[in-house]
Amino acid sequence: MVPVRQDKRPQELRLSSKAAKDGKVVQRLLGIALILDGRGRSEAASLVGLDPQTLARAVQHYNADGIAGLKDRTSPGRPPKLTREQSAELKRMILAGPEDRDNGCPEYKVRHIVDLVKDKWGIGISPETARTGLHAMNLVPLVCRPRHHEADPVAQAAFKAKFPEVLAKIKRDHPEAKHIEVWVQDESRVGQKGKVGRRWAEKGSNPTTLVHGGFKSVWLFGAFCAERDVGAALVVESVSTAAMNAHLAIIAQTVLPHNHAAVVVDGAGFHAQSNELVVPANMTLVTLPAHSPELNPAEGVWKFLKNGELMHRLYRTVNEIIGRCCSAWNSLVHEIGRIRSLCSYPWLMGKPAPV
Repeated sequence: MVPVRQDKRPQELRLSSKAAKDGKVVQRLLGIALILDGRGRSEAASLVGLDPQTLARAVQHYNADGIAGLKDRTSPGRPPKLTREQSAELKRMILAGPEDRDNGCPEYKVRHIVDLVKDKWGIGISPETARTGLHAMNLVPLVCRPRHHEADPVAQAAFKAKFPEVLAKIKRDHPEAKHIEVWVQDESRVGQKGKVGRRWAEKGSNPTTLVHGGFKSVWLFGAFCAERDVGAALVVESVSTAAMNAHLAIIAQTVLPHNHAAVVVDGAGFHAQSNELVVPANMTLVTLPAHSPELNPAEGVWKFLKNGELMHRLYRTVNEIIGRCCSAWNSLVHEIGRIRSLCSYPWLMGKPAPV
């Protein structure tokens, strides 16, 4: 039987157990204190709720490293099959995607990554190991957002970088305004073919939800001011310059007195390209670069609504769609902080765009 080191008295070990935050360490300290009191090893283990072998190992660790040795030791596990440099190179390759998307796989699946590691470094890994490695690289499979083939990333970056200058110019052009409110405007179609989303269900099951096969729809016009956490909406059965004029009038009424609104819109024909468009005196329209919906925070609002209030709905008439749109909108604007959360793009708030 291994004797216990004698540099600490039993009472000192009991005082140390009171300060310990790990319950297992407390048990081991009290067990060793009982041994130092003269109790038998089996009796001491039973009194503190340990089996004799566990207490015997605790005594060995205590003899070697003192109280610090009583903490559980994390097993290092198997060494990784890929070096740090290889993991960094693999991550770069995965983010870049397959070199020959036209003739090969369009995107990497786990099985492709297993083959990639085998071909590149001659190292065999299982799909489970590959998944673990991907999560360690902070990589997860995300749904891609479509990007128009004519979108110009350079023009988009320039628009964001120059937006503070645009706001400054609007301010100079309207010295009567106490403050420039930044608004974003967009519209989204809501129809009988509604959004199908996720729901909790038994693993391996195939949950269903009712949807309507009709083609009736309405358009929800929305405008949002992240700074004030407010919105202005209009629901119509079709898009037109007249509908846009009506929406601009609603936005103008929502702008605070003595303020001026910079309203960011896309380049749709009934927006900035119509001669019949009537822009209220207390606002200036700022047109986004072509094919750049990702620059408009309103797109995130539509996604939020269609994955929430407007998801899994069965509409029989246009009036039902309009009623549901109004209900969803009211829920949105009454949720404090939601519009601010969805629409607070840094560059849109007049801050420099990140390089």
